[in-house]
Order: sequence, then C-alpha cells, then structure tokens
Amino acid sequence: MRYGEKKYWRNILVFVLFYCGCIVVQARKFVHPGLLHTNEDLLRIRELAVNKVLPAVGSYELLEKAPGASFEYQIKGPFENISRAGKYGYTKSPCENDCNAAYYNALMWVITGDVRHASKAMEILRAYASTLQRIYGPDDPLCAGLQGFMLVNAAEIMRYTYPELLYPEGWKENDTRQVEDMFRRAFLPVLRDFCQSEPYANGNWGISVNKMRLALGIFMNDEALYDEAVDFFFHSKDNGSLPNYIAVTGQIQESGRDQAHCMLGMGCLAETAECAWSQGDDLYAALDNRIMKGYEYLSKVNLGYKDVPFIVWKDATGRYCNWQTMGEAGLGEFRAVFEIAYNHYVYRKGLEMPYTEKVVKRIRPEGAGFTCDNPGFGTLLFYLGKPEKMPEQGRIEEYLTDVWKGWDFAAPSLQPAGKGMSVVSPGIRMKKTQVKYHAGMYPYIEIKFNAFPQARTDGWFRLSYSVNSAPEFWTFYEKDAVRKADNSYVFKIQGSRSNNGTEFSSEMENVTLFLDFGMVDYVGVDYIISKNTDY
Repeated sequence: MRYGEKKYWRNILVFVLFYCGCIVVQARKFVHPGLLHTNEDLLRIRELAVNKVLPAVGSYELLEKAPGASFEYQIKGPFENISRAGKYGYTKSPCENDCNAAYYNALMWVITGDVRHASKAMEILRAYASTLQRIYGPDDPLCAGLQGFMLVNAAEIMRYTYPELLYPEGWKENDTRQVEDMFRRAFLPVLRDFCQSEPYANGNWGISVNKMRLALGIFMNDEALYDEAVDFFFHSKDNGSLPNYIAVTGQIQESGRDQAHCMLGMGCLAETAECAWSQGDDLYAALDNRIMKGYEYLSKVNLGYKDVPFIVWKDATGRYCNWQTMGEAGLGEFRAVFEIAYNHYVYRKGLEMPYTEKVVKRIRPEGAGFTCDNPGFGTLLFYLGKPEKMPEQGRIEEYLTDVWKGWDFAAPSLQPAGKGMSVVSPGIRMKKTQVKYHAGMYPYIEIKFNAFPQARTDGWFRLSYSVNSAPEFWTFYEKDAVRKADNSYVFKIQGSRSNNGTEFSSEMENVTLFLDFGMVDYVGVDYIISKNTDY
C-alpha cells in the first residue's frame, strides 16, 4: 500500500470511530535517527570507512580531508540574520561552511568515535540555535531549504548518538528545545510562505524547500508537517512536485535550462525519498519509479548521447516555457548526487540503471556536494554494493570503456561509441598522473582499442612515461609494439631507455602516463593494463 492510500484509509478509520464514540488514534512513531541515515546506516558507514572497503573508502578519504570535517574547524558565525544575497549576502559562504561543518563533523564523530568531532558539531549547532533569528531574501526559500537541511541532519545525528546520559557534554533536553525553536523561528516561516504562495520558481526551489519540511517533520516528531511535505511531493501545483518536475520520459522541468540545476533538483528529490524511506515510506517508487527515470535521462544527456527525446516544457508557472533545446551549460560536469539513487534502485530494489551506472563508475568516489546543495560523499554514505577488490600494487589497470577517471584531456569530449565511449576532438592528447607502476613485476603494457580513427598514419599514436623524480621521458611508438589480432598493442617497458639514455627502473615508481594520438578525430580505448607476459 502506497503512502497516499495509507493516509486515506487512516482518515476513514478516524471518521468512523468518531461517530461510533470510540476514537482511538495513535500518533505516528518516527524512527530516530531517521533522516538521511538511520542507526543501521550509520553503523554501515562506519564499517565501510574503518575497514577501508572499496569503493566507499575513497569517499571517506575525501571527507576526511575536507576542511569542514576537521574538529579544528573555526566557526565563521553564528549570524543573527542570514541570506544568500542582498543586505546579509556576506553571510552566504561562511554560513554554508558552518552548516556543512556541523554535518561533516557529526559523520566523523560516528565513524571515528573521537569526541572532538562531536564537540565541534555541537558547538556549531548550539551557536546557531542561540543566535539565528531570521532568514532574508531574495533567495530565502533556497537558503532555508538547503542550508537548513545540512543543519537538521547534523542535529538528528548528534541528538541520537551523543546523549547527555553517556557523554557529559552531550545532547541535552535544552538542546532539543533550543534547536527546535531555531527551526520554528527562522526556517519554518520561510518554508511555509513559499508553499502557500502561487508557484513562481523553477522546480529546484520547491524540491529544496520540501526536503527540509519533510526532514523537520521527522526531527520535531511533527506528523502534520511530515504529511504536508509528502502531499506536496505528490500533489503540489509547484514545479517542484514529482509529476511537475519529471515527465514520464524522464525529461526534467529544467532540462532546457542547464544541467547543474537539474542535478541539484534530482539530488534533492532523492534525498527527500531517502528520508521518507528511513520512516518506512517508499517515495522512490512513486509514479512508476519516476525518480529513477529522471536520473537515467539526466545521466544519458550528460554522457553525451544525442538520441535523448526533448520537448518544449509547459511549466506550472508559465514563465519557463521558452527553452527550445537541451540546456548545454554544465553538460558533463557531474555533481555528487548519483550514488544515492543508484544504490537504492540497483542494490535495494534489484533494478537496472545502465546510464547512471556509467556515470557512477566515472565519478567514483563522490566528493563534496556543491556548497550546501547536496550532502555529497555518496560512495561512502549510500553505498550498498559488494566490496570491490583492492588493486594490485604496481599494476596498471585502466579500463576505459566507460571510465576515464583521473585522466586530463587537452580539449576533447567523451561521446558514446557502441557499448563504450570514444574520445572525440582533433588532436587527442591525454595524461594521468601519480600512476603506481612496477616494471619489474609487470614488464609489458597492453593497449586495446575499440574504435580506430578512419584517417591515421603509421605513427598515429604514442605511449610515454615520465617519472616524478626525473624530468625525462620514456616514449614508445606504434612501431615499437606487437600488434595482436584483437586490435591490441603490447609494449615491452622493462629495459627501455629514456630520451637521456636512462634505463627504466624495475622498482615501484610514481609515473605520469601520456597517450598522444596526433591529429585524429576520435579514438576508443577499452583498456590499458600492465602484464607479466607479452601474450
């Protein structure tokens, strides 16, 4: 039974019992912690980080290095009034940093058990709870929704993992009162004003506002507020309701605008659904997995596929109906919003998301979100897959059919080619730094192609290395390789000499790998791997 059906039958029951003179209404019992992370989730996150499980540990290492995740973080506020622009616009960046720091330190407290992280999260929460009075425009709904969501997630974690009963400086009953008062005083009026107004904004506004309302409903055990947020999700006339933001085809209300706002909106929708999932409500499944369809559309567009349907969108306000083509601004600039949906649909539900999978493979591990738009670090926070095999030290394993992770390009773009991707641009040159390579253990390097340029000369590509400790190159041309029938080339590296006559080391080296294909229009590479034999 879906959430809307449950609510309908509950209301019918109340009506019947009322007229029978025997009202028995049980208030909803919310799960805590129960926003983005339940207690089970937090235990899983800790185990992934502590046990260095791939690929999740990659996100943890990025989180660990984030300035806001340090217990030495210096709070920038608190501010009595905050805004994204205008008179109090100077508060935007420092306040966003503080909100992120509260959440990141809460996560680090759970993962490490270091009370210094707990103290830092509490310092920020208490400072803002005792100081913040009002949120000002012009973008006050976004400020309340996005910054507030980071704060309330931090508060939810600390309230239920750092209690006064166990820790002298832990969460007190007075903290509950002060933090809730802050949310009711500064955040809720802005959120309610937006929801009671006639629709006027692109959908990411309404989605950002609504994820905060739903989160507040849970944090404050306010069933009415939670129900209002769920109703908005399904039925609001705003562009931010699910049916108004994602079409049956997966096209997004802002697809004709740009890709960054689409990623913001889709990430916020998934975060709303994740919070509801923590409470036993499946918003992910709504409208035949509409959120999944939106992610697949978004992924396919940003991977460069050209066969993506696009229609001129008739939005709820009538103000954003003039985008005639797909928005190209931000195309292929992936934000850290894909893991959360991918892990739910693929690992929890057993569904397929082939285009989102390509994105996830390319951008893993997810790092920080963009400012306060989304929480980020999804490869740690939402990973539900099996542990991946640790790479062998000293072996090169670059599987490039979908993933060109860590490679720098001179100017080309990636475009789909069959089941893989081709690099497309005149004059293709690329490199990857900090590659750990042991030529003694793996003296051969094999490059396998899936797409050759139509026009090429005998010396159309070369493989080069430079060693970080030495400004010299070891360069290999096509003529230096053994070409195999499956369009692969095998180079012998051990014993080769540089441009200065230096023999390549048989020990572990940090090298920079270069591929230069000259003036060709495109090329597709399946993999670059090091081997201990030439076959």
